[in-house]
Amino acid sequence: MHDKITYDMGSVIQVEKHYPGNYGAPGMGRAPKRKRTPEDIARQNERNRVKKVQRLIIMNFREGDWHLTLTYKKSGRPATLRDAKRCVSKFLGRMRKAYKKAGYPFKYICVTERGKKGACHHHLIIEDIAAPALNTKRLVMEHWTHGTRNFSPLYEDGEFEDLAEYLTKKETKEEGAGCSYTHSRNLAMPVPKRERIHRKTWRKDPRPKKGFYIVKSSVVNGINPVTGYPYQHYTMRRIHDTAGTRRETEGRIQLREPRRMGSAGPPDHIRRDGEAGGTYL
Repeated sequence: MHDKITYDMGSVIQVEKHYPGNYGAPGMGRAPKRKRTPEDIARQNERNRVKKVQRLIIMNFREGDWHLTLTYKKSGRPATLRDAKRCVSKFLGRMRKAYKKAGYPFKYICVTERGKKGACHHHLIIEDIAAPALNTKRLVMEHWTHGTRNFSPLYEDGEFEDLAEYLTKKETKEEGAGCSYTHSRNLAMPVPKRERIHRKTWRKDPRPKKGFYIVKSSVVNGINPVTGYPYQHYTMRRIHDTAGTRRETEGRIQLREPRRMGSAGPPDHIRRDGEAGGTYL
């Protein structure tokens, strides 16, 4: 008997399997008890933060949206992180107002941090819309006048896990530790499906759901260091036909229409080697 947790994000599905603490793996008997240390708790909290942000990105953004970096002119740098957060909050408010006027939902994830040389800056993930009524890039150029705006298209290799880790990294020690990212309230979040599977073991090489393929590098068969029991994580991605993917990509270049909240996240592009190349820890 084991537990299976599934996060269905439309074109990407993540699966986690583990044994209940009061049952354990076949042949292992009762799990060895080890008290969780503060380091164990900190690592688990960090993993949970990364997974949450990763799933927010998958569910609400897609390859080709913007990872935006906003900086300040040297003469107008905020003195503190709090001042910088107030500044970017005003910017987000102006963007939200412009989106609402054009009839579009404004979705974002935002992180404010202080760099190694002491200058504050912001990282944002925003949807790229290039429609007659609204142009995201033009709006950013218009409303952020404090410094530079660096646009980097999102790249989906690894289901955005590296980007999620980057966005959740700790701030400078003198101004508080921990993750301080914020996001718009209209972001969709996958609801986990929890199942109790009445089988003693699971396949070491999982089989994909129909219409999906397993990202081979995402398959992790490990041992929980606290309970001593095995666990398994893996990611599945939807299979798209090449012609359909090409038509979708060409359409996005001409016009980017908004998606309904809770829709299936970013389109999948199978790489030449036949794998997406992601990892899931």
